[in-house]
Amino acid sequence: MRTRIPVRPTRLAGAVAASVVTVLAATPWAQAAAADTAAPSGTTVHFSGRAEVGALFDAADYTGADAAHFCTGSVIASPRGDLVLTAAHCVYNATQHTYIHSAITFAPGYDQSPRADLGGVWDVAQVDVAPGYLADGDTESDYAILVIAPHGRREIQQYTGALLPAPALLPEPVEVVGYNNLEWDAQGNSPIECGATAFEETDDGQPYARFNCPNYQDGTSGGPWIVRGTNFVVGVIGGYEQGGDSPDWSYSALFGPAMLKFYAATALGF
Repeated sequence: MRTRIPVRPTRLAGAVAASVVTVLAATPWAQAAAADTAAPSGTTVHFSGRAEVGALFDAADYTGADAAHFCTGSVIASPRGDLVLTAAHCVYNATQHTYIHSAITFAPGYDQSPRADLGGVWDVAQVDVAPGYLADGDTESDYAILVIAPHGRREIQQYTGALLPAPALLPEPVEVVGYNNLEWDAQGNSPIECGATAFEETDDGQPYARFNCPNYQDGTSGGPWIVRGTNFVVGVIGGYEQGGDSPDWSYSALFGPAMLKFYAATALGF
């Protein structure tokens, strides 16, 4: 396996973490939506992208057409301004207990090429994998946070803005953005999006979030589930079957107290 990227400790005092979770859970937007058992499929389209969401590349430096993207990530809010959220299985092999990539770059807003107005391509300095996934590949913990190296004295969040992780209160309408691998989608250098109702489904005895949209192929893992009309991210493609075994529906680990505690630990630097 390739060289491991160091992991920053993610310990956080219990009281601090509990406070963060309580505040987030109590905010007005964190209200359960009405039941929606139909969960119709949305329509997937290619579009020009959004600044907070980008493609992850397995390359020390971006090298044009030779640097194929492998997963999707999104900038999330933090005091430091240097964090990107993705799926844990994109960066960590839980069976072999090794990190998959020796070097990762991130291109926010990627559409055919990096965007200069968003800082171009950014290096990943460190990878924080959720403790549950790190320990035994727990699919309910299939999320990771990447620490992005600055450009000079500027952090990535200053260029892109950021999404805010929040509890998944299902069912609720989400917009999901991702990048298909080029082997599955000739237009994979442009992002896709789809709006649909995310709902809860139990598989193998565990609850996950699911949405139904076509053409979410390999490469969309880590793509954020953004509550429609907000900047709240309540999931990433991953979890059960690493996001699903069909391009017509996708899964996410349920974002709840464990995820928010992990996020708070990384965002606050403990």
